Amino acid sequence: MTRSPGPEAGFVPRSKPFGSLRLMRAVAASLAVAVVLLSVILLLAVASTQSSMAMPFAN
Repeated sequence: MTRSPGPEAGFVPRSKPFGSLRLMRAVAASLAVAVVLLSVILLLAVASTQSSMAMPFAN
């Protein structure tokens, strides 16, 4: 912590980077891939349900 400049009292915490830019981009990319895969799975589930409802039952 460093002393705050100016007349106000107190301390100002230094800003610390919480990770490298490369790591943050890798995490963002993996989250984007996960969202796309989840969307595809959901789309296939809905399509499968709709197609099974459209087929007549065999007697």
